[in-house]
Amino acid sequence: MKLRGSWGLVGNNRIDNYKYMSAVSVKPTYVFGNNVVNGAHFNAANSDMRWETIGMFDIGLDLGFLDNALNLTFDFFNNTTYDILMELPVPGLYGGGRPIQNAGKVRNRGWEISANYRFNTGRVNHFVSGNISDTRNKVLDTKGTIWIEGSDVNTIIREGYPVRAYYAYRWDGYFQNDAEVAAGPHLDGITPKPGDIRYLDKNGDGTIKEDDDRFVLGDRFPHYTYGFNYGFNWNGFDFSMFWQGVGQRRVWLRGESVEAFHNNNEGPLFDFHLDHWTPNNPNATYPRLTVGSESANNAVKSDFWIQDGSYLRLKNLQIGYTFPARWMNKIAVKNLRVYASGQNLLTISNLKGGWDPETSDGGGRIYPVSRVFSVGVNVKF
Repeated sequence: MKLRGSWGLVGNNRIDNYKYMSAVSVKPTYVFGNNVVNGAHFNAANSDMRWETIGMFDIGLDLGFLDNALNLTFDFFNNTTYDILMELPVPGLYGGGRPIQNAGKVRNRGWEISANYRFNTGRVNHFVSGNISDTRNKVLDTKGTIWIEGSDVNTIIREGYPVRAYYAYRWDGYFQNDAEVAAGPHLDGITPKPGDIRYLDKNGDGTIKEDDDRFVLGDRFPHYTYGFNYGFNWNGFDFSMFWQGVGQRRVWLRGESVEAFHNNNEGPLFDFHLDHWTPNNPNATYPRLTVGSESANNAVKSDFWIQDGSYLRLKNLQIGYTFPARWMNKIAVKNLRVYASGQNLLTISNLKGGWDPETSDGGGRIYPVSRVFSVGVNVKF
């Protein structure tokens, strides 16, 4: 058994040159009669800027059993980044822009467990290994400032939440009839129809507005990332396979990757669009089919478009055979092995449309990973 621990501070010096100095620029500023006269302008600067600092803590435990045939490793870490450089808002009366300040603080905390085991059953030699890990981040301090970013996908930086967490409306089923439409709530400036998505009215004022009714909807990062490897050797034959996956991830897909008739008929239709809302299919998994301005209600940014991105993938599988040395010595060959392998042979995922579950936010507009099959020969003379 081995107990490990470490603590340290690391500085981030990736700061643009001379950001601590106020630069002077000269540009046309004043008009005297018919003449334009240049003026000198000074940008805001902070002479007290310093490096960002990461405080890193890790504690681990290594265990070996059965003459180290079975090994287990546990790790826990807690990293906090201090003095993150930010442009905090300043009063408009200041008139000098926003100087960069050491104002932010973010924590990353996580753990990892791994194990490997080698054993024999008769003449078969087995090896098994696996690992699982998770990391969570949290914004601890931004001096009360909130940033909302993105176009197709909106994210938010706010104290108490993950960095760039999803920020959107929550969907609340579909309007089933005209009476429900009349009862609301409605998006500001949009009148829905039966079959359209209904959104939660966060503040209860009867109108859905960006400033009042959006929610922080969790983070975009993969959680519970895991892998598993197994193989064996027997009488010249060898076999190995590697599985990998993510236990929890939320993926926000947009555009033609999920929307029927995106951009007015330019987008494709997928099999999951067949289960769309109609008066005879009120429990559909997709709202009514719409084109153009009729899509205004359903196309707004909400968690309706955020999907389960967890997956399990058979990343690699290989089988081979090494010919006996007594055979190879007769033909002056030291070693001869033939093998066949495949990559990305199987992916189990709940993501609609067949998109790669590792796709980026707003994505889906890329081809899924390709299956690759190969055969080969290794010869040593």
